[in-house]
Amino acid sequence: MSPAKSSFIPTPGLACDWFQRRRYRRIQAQEEKGAAHQWFLLCGPAAPEARLKPEPGRLRQILPPEDRAWADPFLWKRGDDFYIFCEEWVFGQPHAHIAAFKVSAGGQPMSESVPVLKESYHLSYPFLFEHEGALYMLPEAGAGRTLAAYQCEEFPHRWRKRALLMQNIRFADATLIEHQEKWWLFMTLNRRLFALNRDLFVFWAESPLAQNWRPHPHNPVVRDIQSARPAGSIFELGGKLYRPSQNCLIRYGYSLRINEILRLDTQGYQEVPVTEVRPDAASGLRAHHHLDWRDGLMVMDSQRLLSASGVNR
Repeated sequence: MSPAKSSFIPTPGLACDWFQRRRYRRIQAQEEKGAAHQWFLLCGPAAPEARLKPEPGRLRQILPPEDRAWADPFLWKRGDDFYIFCEEWVFGQPHAHIAAFKVSAGGQPMSESVPVLKESYHLSYPFLFEHEGALYMLPEAGAGRTLAAYQCEEFPHRWRKRALLMQNIRFADATLIEHQEKWWLFMTLNRRLFALNRDLFVFWAESPLAQNWRPHPHNPVVRDIQSARPAGSIFELGGKLYRPSQNCLIRYGYSLRINEILRLDTQGYQEVPVTEVRPDAASGLRAHHHLDWRDGLMVMDSQRLLSASGVNR
């Protein structure tokens, strides 16, 4: 895949995607008639290389109560204990918050989910990272139009807003990685003719808490609804970088892609798809759109349908 141009004119491929999306929306409306979708989690032991070919069927299903959804899970390990941080959206509430709960090394829940970060707007995608000995969270807060880093003051329950990285932007799924003595920030943006599910932007700075991020000269570096939107931490394996992303063509978060980053520097960006994990409709799974791994434990999310009569939306 060659670097994308920052064109404001939709290409024939983007126009084709638009027509396909309209067709898939009609199909989805028929599938969901009399039902409601719910995101839930999958978790279990996995070797590092399993990230290249994730197998959802080998992971334990962690189902939330039917009145809420769990999505965008990230793992953290404190001592010998694993914790999952995720978006928790209680149906009927105006927006979601970030919740956390403890899991065993086998992926078994060991505690109830507890809200750990709330704002007056929607929060999701609680990306976690360490910097200078401190733990930070970079949640999606596009509805609040601010990208802020929260420092952990009491793990896992108390977080304080530490730095405002960007503001007055409508973004999704901000993901950081330290590479070649720089911090790189990946996100999708919704502005002008750019869309949250289709246009990937990259920025760089000397610190993850910087307030002045330089835009990549080839932004958006990816213009493709099938691979742009981030879907978890970028990881290194065998000296290569890999970026999980969402395929949103059929529906939002329909399938998970793993892309190898061939080039990431201040003058160029290039990636190629390696793997795509599609949902197994026969088992009732309708989507996978997130992946994270830490110290031998993998977590993903998936979507199922529930009877709408039993769900308070």
